[in-house]
Amino acid sequence: MASVLLYSSPPFVKAMYSFISSRRFLARALSTVLCSILVVFLPFSRFGGQSAFLAITIKELVFSAQENLPQQIEGTVLHLVGGLVGVALSSFGKFLASLTYNRIGDAPLTRCIPALTLAFICFSAGWLKSRLPRLTFASRIACFVSIWLLTSDITSQQRIRGHALEFVWMVVVAATTSLFSCMIILKWSSTRFAVELAKALSELHNCLHSSLEEHGPDNVSGATPNLSYIAPTELLKRSISLDTLYQQASFELRVGRVSVKLLKPLIMTVEHLRRILSRRLVIPGPSPETEETSVVEAFHKPALELGIALSQSMKAIEEQVLACYHSSSIGSERKPDIPTSQTRLSRAVNTAKEHLQQICDDLDAQKWLPSGDAQFPSKTSDSCACMIFLLQMAQELQFGLRVMQEIRECHDKSKPRLWHPRPSLAWLGVTPSMVSTDEAGTFLDENTLEIPNLLSEPEALQGIAEHTYNDDRDNGYIKNLTTKEPRITGRRFSARWFRSLVYSTWNHPKALKARMRLSRFLKALEGSPHIRHAFKNGVGVALLSLPAFLADDAPGRKWFLSSYGQWMIISYVWVLETNTGATLRVAYLRLCGTILGATYAYTASSFCKSNAYVLVAMVTLAELPISWIIMNTTISPMGTVAAITLPPILFTPYFRPHEEVSTWRMALLRAALISLGIVAALLVNSLLFPRHCRVLFLNTVCRTLGLSNQLLMNMGRDLFHHTPFSAVHKKRNYKLEREIRDSLHRLAILLKTMDDEASLVPKPMKRYRQILNVLHQLSNLLTSLRKVGQHIPKKEVVTAVSPQRRELVSCICIGLFASEQVFRARQPLPQFLPSSRIAFIALEREVEEQILQSYQGEHESLGLSLIYVFAELDLLAELVDTMDGLVELTRHLFGTSSWLKQLNPTPMGTSGITNMHEESM
Repeated sequence: MASVLLYSSPPFVKAMYSFISSRRFLARALSTVLCSILVVFLPFSRFGGQSAFLAITIKELVFSAQENLPQQIEGTVLHLVGGLVGVALSSFGKFLASLTYNRIGDAPLTRCIPALTLAFICFSAGWLKSRLPRLTFASRIACFVSIWLLTSDITSQQRIRGHALEFVWMVVVAATTSLFSCMIILKWSSTRFAVELAKALSELHNCLHSSLEEHGPDNVSGATPNLSYIAPTELLKRSISLDTLYQQASFELRVGRVSVKLLKPLIMTVEHLRRILSRRLVIPGPSPETEETSVVEAFHKPALELGIALSQSMKAIEEQVLACYHSSSIGSERKPDIPTSQTRLSRAVNTAKEHLQQICDDLDAQKWLPSGDAQFPSKTSDSCACMIFLLQMAQELQFGLRVMQEIRECHDKSKPRLWHPRPSLAWLGVTPSMVSTDEAGTFLDENTLEIPNLLSEPEALQGIAEHTYNDDRDNGYIKNLTTKEPRITGRRFSARWFRSLVYSTWNHPKALKARMRLSRFLKALEGSPHIRHAFKNGVGVALLSLPAFLADDAPGRKWFLSSYGQWMIISYVWVLETNTGATLRVAYLRLCGTILGATYAYTASSFCKSNAYVLVAMVTLAELPISWIIMNTTISPMGTVAAITLPPILFTPYFRPHEEVSTWRMALLRAALISLGIVAALLVNSLLFPRHCRVLFLNTVCRTLGLSNQLLMNMGRDLFHHTPFSAVHKKRNYKLEREIRDSLHRLAILLKTMDDEASLVPKPMKRYRQILNVLHQLSNLLTSLRKVGQHIPKKEVVTAVSPQRRELVSCICIGLFASEQVFRARQPLPQFLPSSRIAFIALEREVEEQILQSYQGEHESLGLSLIYVFAELDLLAELVDTMDGLVELTRHLFGTSSWLKQLNPTPMGTSGITNMHEESM
């Protein structure tokens, strides 16, 4: 009956029921209830002192329930260690201060010791957060407890021990209540990576199926009609996220039969399939304007049959991934899927190659191309490119089927076991899913590199050569002095000898190498984003906590203690992020959360008063909207700060009844202090070492264009060097492609945060997104050209047209280099650049001439390589269009340096308006 009512309910009711019945919400609610009961249970909460309610705050900030139990266990261990280390360091600092206090009393030195200790802890925590993302919450809880402990009064050593035990009690209660709740409710399985990998394969399957459906829907078995086309950007997001999810999954606790490392090869399979399917495949089909025996229609049948086999293989891999990582055993009805798919796909590939060979033989035998200036049909290149792409997809899927066959055999032989990570710097350097989910994408540019202000390598070599030459000349001059001229004695000779010794030692080759290494180290240290973030974290905390370390009778210290200024410092630490865009986003979300939390706390306190039962009820009731915001929206920081605003306002009258402070004033004061910390973090990150996403975006575009230029030159090295293409060059190509893909990922991330970055000058976001799309197309085309070029005969098609190919490669490289320098210098692009389109037309004409000569018997027949030649021409045409689009976008963004600027007379009554995109030299 309940299921029937739920089925007929509105979507909102269904969503709420699904949310309330979710395991994570139940774990969050149970942990809140248990922690609140322990806090108000006076015989037990007395170990926490008058600030025992901070356990609820610590639970929400650091130990909140996660998606699965392994994440919760890992977080509990790391964050518990961070909290205890913070208590230990803070207590040690207070102990040293107490020793000084016993000797010289309340002197400036006594107050400097805890101030310096707090600055050191926050500096170290800021560096750990930026350098090792897995220690983000551990560093924050260390700052949290240190701020409360070190800003309190320094009296006897017993009181220091008592304060330390109170915070140990709070940390342990927050950790154990959340862990206990998660152990009861959450699952042990952690298969998010496998699920996302299966979803990626499903979306790729839908993209391929939508192309096949247009030309042969009746031939696709089990097809779903009217499948929507998946946008290339969605496929890209799914493919890029797999790398991050794999890093997280490989370092997580998990119970299963098979290691997730066996799925790693499928990430590149998905990426290669995405690159091919990023544009809709145009399956060659019959055309009313041509005859049935046309060459274009001959591609229809092999393309459709191969596409159907590819679609079925994708579905088989998807099902097997879910079966191996979700169930304990695979049913016998699913075991023949992989071998059957392998056989079917191999048969389809062989059949397609036979058809293609027959098409090439028919072309050679019929000599259907007349001599002269006749050109190939326009659809021939498109059809050949489609067939090549399908064959490349078949190669990738054959590899994927072999991987899945090995995984299934390993799954059948294995038993369930516990997979655990090995602690290492690599493990600590990966952002865990609990951090990336809770912070909703604030750790977006952790790997974004800034361009260092260093001398280039040629400049450094020239400097070394100059110093070496001068050194040799001076040595020769000294030798001449000792042989031809009379010997100089006295003070003059000693000074010259000492100066020569110092100069020769300073410019010695070993000394030069040491100087260069030291220079690179100092520049790297100066430009390190981790050091800068740590400096901002430590300096900001030191400035905000300055009133706490004044003399006892100072007004600033009295205000800090009476207003609990620690909340201002804690808010600053939690809002400060690694770039200005992320800081601004977190700032306004936490401001909104502070207002909502204070409003609810003021309303609830009028009902609670000092009733412990009502306090627990009101805190539990607030968990519903707060958990909804954290779990189901992208504004989770707003829910988190709303949750931590409640305990200080609700529980202060219960624990401190002697303090006569009105509830509305307390709520206003807490909200104001938290807001001050948020504003301080925003100002510091905007004024001190700002990392604006726009600057990072343009620098990353420069790097991407430079890497693309290197990849193109490395691919065309056989045009300029006659040495064979070795395995070293292949590895370099793979490395460049991987670096380009990582740079594109960072560009997409920076665009996401750039919308939140405030600036006086408006940013052309539409143009930036177009630049990113063009760079994606450029990367896909270069990779496709590399793969197609491996099957093209060098002697007939490459060597014979080397001048035209060199001209085309040179034009494209010049265009890439010019665009790279324009993005780096933010200067106008030259008005005239070598035309890659003219070079491509010349190359296409020459290649067609070579093909005609092979048909006429002047050269050896190309055979099946003819298909790859046409596919390469199609890709080169797209590459030329992409380069034209890149140059045009660069002109729109930075203008044009014209050789001659036409000055039009300004009409009477109108003001002279200068075009922003036109600048004279």
